[in-house]
Amino acid sequence: MLKVNEIFGPTIQGEGKSTGKEVVFLRLSQCNLHCIWCDTPYTWNWEGTSFDHPEKYSRQKEEKELSCDEVFERIHKLANREVNPVMAVVISGGEPMLQQKQLGPLLTKLKQSGYWIEIETNGTVRPNEEFLCLVDQINCSPKLSNSRDLQNLREKSQALSPLSKSGKTNFKFVISNQQDVDEVVRLVNRYDMKDVYLMCEGRTVPELTAGEDFVLNAAQVNRFNYTQRLHIIKWGPKRGV
Repeated sequence: MLKVNEIFGPTIQGEGKSTGKEVVFLRLSQCNLHCIWCDTPYTWNWEGTSFDHPEKYSRQKEEKELSCDEVFERIHKLANREVNPVMAVVISGGEPMLQQKQLGPLLTKLKQSGYWIEIETNGTVRPNEEFLCLVDQINCSPKLSNSRDLQNLREKSQALSPLSKSGKTNFKFVISNQQDVDEVVRLVNRYDMKDVYLMCEGRTVPELTAGEDFVLNAAQVNRFNYTQRLHIIKWGPKRGV
């Protein structure tokens, strides 16, 4: 069984390497990090927990247990429209790699049906070989000290090294100042990361606009890529779009 938060689409991938691609989203529940600026706290910040993030949610309302067959049917129903069916799925969270073993049958079925599969991860869980074979693209977003997660929790060499060497991983970092940029450069050099993207911290258009020039300049100076947050620009913080 999979612990699921929501399934929605077709929509667009709003950030990173696949920005603008039409996809169906599967958002899984639970996370092993608790970033202070997280924009999906409804996947982990349950009522009664002591995490610093101010938004609390009911686990009973937000988390559903579904079989891989049930999840596949929901994805397929959303994707399989009469004209131009959507053949790309993004599995996000929370931290979906916490459920990589349970995801196996779903990934296999999606692959056999011709779907392009992307996984979004914070880079703290080591991928197994079966997982790496089944996914097409890994969108890894390692967390920096601005997340307020402890370094020993957010930087796991046993996960980042194989992700970097997989040939399927791009890396995306949320930044807002020079300290963040310096941390990114250290991680990129230490793990030989390729295909690196910088993104503004922000959950509203004014917040993104305020940091845009700094992030664009940092990307150019360090020869990284820049990514916007198209879903915020179009829909704001609205869920399920």
